[in-house]
Amino acid sequence: MLKLAIFLLLGSCSFFINKIDTAMVSEKDYLKNIPQTPTYCPVISKPKLQLINTEANSQVLFQNFIEKNSGHDFVDQFVMWTLIQMSLRPDQSSPSSRFQILLRLNAESVYLDFFSETPEEQFPLLFGLDWVLKKYKKKASLESYAAMLDLHFPQKLKSGKNLEIFLLINQAKIKDHPVLAPFFIRGTEVLKENERMPKLSYSEVIKYYRSKEKKQKIIVNSSLTSFTTESGQKGNCNYDFNLYDNSIFLIDQTIPSANIFGLATETSAFMASTSQKIENILPINGFPLFSGESKVRSSAVCMIENQENRIWTFSNLSRDPGQHLFHLIRYGLARAKSTAEVDKLIRHSRHLFLSDPVRLAIESHRSRKDQIENLLKLNLPIYNAEKLGNIWAYTFFNSRGRFIIDDRNPGSYSCK
Repeated sequence: MLKLAIFLLLGSCSFFINKIDTAMVSEKDYLKNIPQTPTYCPVISKPKLQLINTEANSQVLFQNFIEKNSGHDFVDQFVMWTLIQMSLRPDQSSPSSRFQILLRLNAESVYLDFFSETPEEQFPLLFGLDWVLKKYKKKASLESYAAMLDLHFPQKLKSGKNLEIFLLINQAKIKDHPVLAPFFIRGTEVLKENERMPKLSYSEVIKYYRSKEKKQKIIVNSSLTSFTTESGQKGNCNYDFNLYDNSIFLIDQTIPSANIFGLATETSAFMASTSQKIENILPINGFPLFSGESKVRSSAVCMIENQENRIWTFSNLSRDPGQHLFHLIRYGLARAKSTAEVDKLIRHSRHLFLSDPVRLAIESHRSRKDQIENLLKLNLPIYNAEKLGNIWAYTFFNSRGRFIIDDRNPGSYSCK
């Protein structure tokens, strides 16, 4: 359940926000004990196709698939890469999942958010793909993409760590389910990381969606809230940062999960987040897909653009994902001039105000000594956190786009 945590009366919190969040992170803020794991494609390279998600094997398969089946434009690749996520993350990229997209095509960037407040058999992900096909006047149908994947995409997808964790948490219910058990149980154990995923017939999934199409009550939201920093930089986010400016935080009782993925060519790009709430372990019509509700806490999304440069950010895996982007912008995200600067900001120490009781969590092993000293002056309980949140980004500087993944969590990128 979402809870508003109001710290406006706590002068120490407001002091802390203003004290540590305004300075641009500099070279000295890197700590030597943090491994410098590569998180984006080399800037000097010129990849024609970049991919991000959490399963490296799927990226290799899709890159090879695109090479062998030429003639697909950006929208084609967007639809097929999204459909493949259903096979990879049947828990969070199911047809019933919320579907958030940032998409850049024809020199225009758009934000789209598809979800439903009706719990019964609503499929925002497939509705959203249909909607995008109509927006860009594609003659091809979802059926044609599904048939292409069923016929030509190799069924060699492997399970990732995030899916394994979901299956382990719910293994008792999955083992007892006559439909799901054959898909996700191997012997007496659930499917583990790097094991072969069950085959999904994309055509049959689309066929079932069409049978329910007239009952779809999907909300399509494309609005973002603008912000302006003290130094004049502007951007747009799906969270209202005016609340955070007044120390009002949107804190959830749980940490919602999501699947973030993306694709970029030399001129176009998209990033997406899919997520759903699963209260009962049930399949969708006998498929190896988990049914859920899309009325769930959204990933926090920000878009900072001018005529030449772009910075997109997606934040999840937090009780308040918007708070992390708010802090990132206070650190100087909108002033960044390169992919390396954005990456540096993402790696930097994070903190999170929490409620019931009021307290602060911080990644102390990534923090500067003076930052810790300032924290100790606060009249707040302070807790160390190994890692807080997950932020992925897309940047476009000097006519070159790059995805950035967060070194705190499982993630993979490819450039070819």
